[in-house]
Amino acid sequence: MLLNAINRLFRLRAFPLALQFVTLGGFIVVIALGMSANTEDPSFAKVLRNTNVANLIVWSYWWPLIILSAIFLGRVWCTVCPMELLTSLATKMGLKRQPPAFLRSGWVMTAAYVVILFVGIQTLSIHRIPFRMALYLLALASIALVSGLLFRRNTFCASICPVGHILGIYARLAPVGWGVQDETTCSKCADKSCVSNKNTDAFLGRSCGVGLYPANIDDNSDCILCGQCLKACNSNGVSVHGRPNPGWLRRPWFKDLLDLKPLTGPQAAFVFIVSGFVIYEVFTEWGLTKQWLLWLPMTLDEVLGATGHWTHGLIKSLTLFVGLPALIWLLPYGLFRFMGGRLPLRDYALRFGIAFIPIMAAAHAIKALLKMTSRIPYWQYVVADPIGAETAHRILDNTTVLSALPAWRDPVITVVSLLLMTGAIVLSWVIVRKLNTQYVAHSRWRSVSLYLIPGFFGGAFFAMLTTWRAL
Repeated sequence: MLLNAINRLFRLRAFPLALQFVTLGGFIVVIALGMSANTEDPSFAKVLRNTNVANLIVWSYWWPLIILSAIFLGRVWCTVCPMELLTSLATKMGLKRQPPAFLRSGWVMTAAYVVILFVGIQTLSIHRIPFRMALYLLALASIALVSGLLFRRNTFCASICPVGHILGIYARLAPVGWGVQDETTCSKCADKSCVSNKNTDAFLGRSCGVGLYPANIDDNSDCILCGQCLKACNSNGVSVHGRPNPGWLRRPWFKDLLDLKPLTGPQAAFVFIVSGFVIYEVFTEWGLTKQWLLWLPMTLDEVLGATGHWTHGLIKSLTLFVGLPALIWLLPYGLFRFMGGRLPLRDYALRFGIAFIPIMAAAHAIKALLKMTSRIPYWQYVVADPIGAETAHRILDNTTVLSALPAWRDPVITVVSLLLMTGAIVLSWVIVRKLNTQYVAHSRWRSVSLYLIPGFFGGAFFAMLTTWRAL
């Protein structure tokens, strides 16, 4: 019933356009508030990130909610994303060129994420300094506009957006997705309005902007849930039985992962980087594991004499987001090959890479819950001081003392975190078992080493969370 109501909502001309204008307005307000708060003091920035309402919303709520929504609802953020609105408006006035092959490959999205993580966050601290966050958001909007002016359809959403990979990858876990109600209706369709070139440039009811044919959508990875194919189907075949045919559908939990659809090269590289990032995100929540995790990059800083932000950021990023995942990914594979197993490294990365996704998603969800709940005490000050500079000074001067976290927070987060990670490890184990049966059956007992993916990667999280919460 709920999905039927949502599909009826998508048939309205004003949906999701009205929501996109609302989020665009919020986007502009966030940029304005971020522009008003700047600092070069790292200690002050650590507090300001939580007292400036724009920074608080973007990094402590907007981004965590995107992660959680992707896991449980698929790419639902794309439905209301203001970048989709901006690039679609720009396309109406643009050159409508076909994007080059390198842009369509997916590597630009991976590279964009690496730049944001390595340079934006680890070097320039865009997650802590509101002014720099605002510049980052402006840059993102500018790229969306320029890509819309240059290329046809939703090139930004399909090939550039740095959030695109993570939404598509985590959406593989979701129990809902976009598809067609009846494939027979599509096979008998004469106008094919959902993919017809005559509808390409329509602002409402246009053919698919990311090059998908709704009848062939079998996973949540690529569809941006704009609903335009439903509008096209509705407006061009309103009197035909069974139309509009596209819409939201129920899907079995984890179907897209259990189907064992391999990753592409850009997706595998992205999952590789993020597998290190989520360790950093969760393990730095506890002082002890944070000290252990940062020991190597700090030691390398001293040995190499790194003193500047750029050098320190690069060393830290390469160590934690390249070196650490290399250890985690190569340990199961290296042991497998050492024991005589036969599996090319590329096949391992593309196929067994999907076994890392449930654990990554659980760790990301846990971090999201920890972050959102830990910022509760700051909200009592943001109305009176939305810029946050005065509040940050008072907190640092100890003239303002933050309230204690709610009593329910720690026990609830502990239970939810352990349940999420346990479920993720089990799901990863099932995926490895299916992959072993399909791809390395000839290796038999040697394939046991590949269970180190859930055992080593997931086990590290479970052990850390259990010990941390117990102590």
